[in-house]
Amino acid sequence: MELFEAMRARSSVREYRDEPIPPGKIAALQQAALLAPTSLNLQEQKFYFITDRSVLNRITEGMIEVSRQREEWDYLERLAQRDGKALFGAPLLIVIAVNSKNNYIDVDAGIAAQNITLAAKALGLDSVIMAAPDRVFGGERGEEYAALIGIPEGYRFAISVAVGYGARPFPPHDLKPGNILSV
Repeated sequence: MELFEAMRARSSVREYRDEPIPPGKIAALQQAALLAPTSLNLQEQKFYFITDRSVLNRITEGMIEVSRQREEWDYLERLAQRDGKALFGAPLLIVIAVNSKNNYIDVDAGIAAQNITLAAKALGLDSVIMAAPDRVFGGERGEEYAALIGIPEGYRFAISVAVGYGARPFPPHDLKPGNILSV
């Protein structure tokens, strides 16, 4: 799939089929992550490709637990409508962890997330960029969850991307040409 075609077709998919992603496609997504440019070419990001269902379940359970503690009733209601699938049933969660001392690292993580989502679409996969796992990685038990996937000291969760085969069509968002301004 050509780049602009992937950009036009990509949408945030929030429901996935229970179907594993072939290793070749995961390797291509890993390459897309590494190809993302970074501030001063420091490359201070770590990409965790999580396919282990038990780890994905622990992250989901933790997200729900923290949301209950925070009394995030709207979020919990949305989860209930999705049968508690905080990660939308995706077979792959890519967690991007960053060096917390780098001032521009969150921008770098966003660029990497975009690379991953466009590559996913070009490979026939769907995706959604997610900040919600920060509930576990940035919460009271953050060190426990960081250790679960191997995030080293000095690094922190920045953003994540859920990837898989969409269970149903999710149309791309409507474009708002009025948001383009010339000065």
